[in-house]
Amino acid sequence: MPDIAIRMTKRNYNAFVHLLGALEGQGFDLGELLITRDFREILQAKPKVVLYSFFTEEIWGSLPEEVKLLNERGSLLVAGGYHAIAMPKHTLNQLGFDIAVIGEGEEVLYQLLTALKRGGYKITKELANIRGLAFYLNGEFTFTGFAKVEDFWRFPPYPESVRLISPIEITRGCPFGCYYCQTPYIKGLRMRHRPIDQIVRYSRRMKDMRYITPNAFAYGSPGAILKLDKLEALLKALQPLRKEGRRLFYGTFPSEVRPEFVLPETLELLIDYADNRRLAIGAQSGDDAMLKAMHRLHRVEHVQRAVEYMLEYGFEPVVDFIVGLPHETEESQRKSIELMKWIMRKGGKVRAHYFMPLPGTPWSRCKPSPLSDEMKKFLGRMAAKGKIEGSWGNQIELSRKLQKLMEGFYEEPMSHTVPVRNVC
Repeated sequence: MPDIAIRMTKRNYNAFVHLLGALEGQGFDLGELLITRDFREILQAKPKVVLYSFFTEEIWGSLPEEVKLLNERGSLLVAGGYHAIAMPKHTLNQLGFDIAVIGEGEEVLYQLLTALKRGGYKITKELANIRGLAFYLNGEFTFTGFAKVEDFWRFPPYPESVRLISPIEITRGCPFGCYYCQTPYIKGLRMRHRPIDQIVRYSRRMKDMRYITPNAFAYGSPGAILKLDKLEALLKALQPLRKEGRRLFYGTFPSEVRPEFVLPETLELLIDYADNRRLAIGAQSGDDAMLKAMHRLHRVEHVQRAVEYMLEYGFEPVVDFIVGLPHETEESQRKSIELMKWIMRKGGKVRAHYFMPLPGTPWSRCKPSPLSDEMKKFLGRMAAKGKIEGSWGNQIELSRKLQKLMEGFYEEPMSHTVPVRNVC
């Protein structure tokens, strides 16, 4: 039986597919791994090492019981993902993992698994030479630094020897630094892009071509400006694959587009080169003061202009909002309601989310503002009519759990690519 198991889930699937491609690209034999979504299969295999990757909001699910069972069987547990990066001590001390991977995992994971094989799957002082780890050695907390992979495109986005496929990460990093978002503080403020020839080559295995990027229209740019020629070059290069029967979805799930990048010229590119007629954008608030407070660096007028352009060009706008933002007043919420109503009257869709204080962000210690009666009634009424999507109702309880976590186990970020300043 394999000595190393990977605990795949619906939420970590894309990340692990990419990491498996990186492992294979460095010469690791994936035949040595048990890759499964079935936890019972891992228990039966009794592996020496089990790899996990998870978000903070997942720590209240089945994770604690799985960790308990694996600890009882003596497996060495390795955690990656946003929670392990932002809260490594909590991951080790409270969740029961043995090693936390800190940063971008393509290189560190290969080095870690290779070292563990050499060392009999035990924590040894050799691990201290691998950048991107946190663990306890002889009872002393050891942090080896943040693992940064500047040229992530050196690694394929999926493995060849295992039939796994996922949307391709074509861009990493975000320059805007929104205070509620983990991405810029962990993946950096400068956008890095996978080259076009690679994107085309790897897209051949996809029936529906989909991509992971924080701002699909910023392809080829440092991030805050539009490089229309680079964007067109990418979309144009994918056209032979469309002619072979593949569909191209761009600027929609699992990606989105910044509202100020939605312009006639970008929409015309989608009409010419893509198959989707839905486009996801983040508004987050209908109040300019709140947009400034969260460091969104766009205004309400950009959202309205984007919606108008999309409708003019035959696209359905899908617009995200966050309710219960820190320091949000009833008047701020009223402005968001008015903007949501305006979007729905125009024919767009709204997705509502409740503010969650995520570790490793400037707003990690901020508390959500209470929802006004007007906001509660509006969201409930629109949800009942099927006019608002999103999980804002379930996220209220999750937000409370996150607040308690931050109050009891807050860790000053020590491992990010960008310094994090708490602004609560």
